[in-house]
Amino acid sequence: MVRLSEREFDLVLRDAIAALPEEFRRLLDVVPVVVDLLPDEELAASVDDGLGDEDLMGLYVGPPLSEWGAPDAPPETCVIFLFQRNIEDDCRNRREVAEQIRITLFHELGHCLGFDEDGLDRIGLA
Repeated sequence: MVRLSEREFDLVLRDAIAALPEEFRRLLDVVPVVVDLLPDEELAASVDDGLGDEDLMGLYVGPPLSEWGAPDAPPETCVIFLFQRNIEDDCRNRREVAEQIRITLFHELGHCLGFDEDGLDRIGLA
């Protein structure tokens, strides 16, 4: 397990976003990423994956891109949450945190694009 300050985590997050392919970075220009230390009870209860909230590293909230009114104007409810402590608990160093953030962002962006867990599994993002 590793612990980063809020500022350090933000720097790692920015680097991870910069390393994403352009089409994913463009999507993150309109879908905010919010970092919370841990998921609150309401968010954790909204996930029906059979895992505990201590395993929840990220969460996309909002409709899939296909349901947006315009591709560059998501509903105000669209947001990607990252849960800093759960990510850190799974990592031994800053490099692993960066990789886990990248993986989590790909996964949550997959949900934004309309993939369910089975679909994400089929393309290697589960």
